[in-house]
Amino acid sequence: METARRYYPAEIERLESSIASLIAEGRLRGPISGEELYSFLRRLGLAFSMDVKIRIKEHGELKSIEEKLRKSSS
Repeated sequence: METARRYYPAEIERLESSIASLIAEGRLRGPISGEELYSFLRRLGLAFSMDVKIRIKEHGELKSIEEKLRKSSS
């Protein structure tokens, strides 16, 4: 939501008010995942870039793809 707000501050402010109203009226329940929110914003025409980092959990530790590949080639 913070990334979307940097790109579209006025639109996100209105969207937050609308979502709050829907929750207060009981018309929207449950959490909204980041993926669902991103997809919804894209359908509204609010396109923006996200800083995406993929991490792999191995033996309880999160590693970047770079770290994983470096270890497996050693």
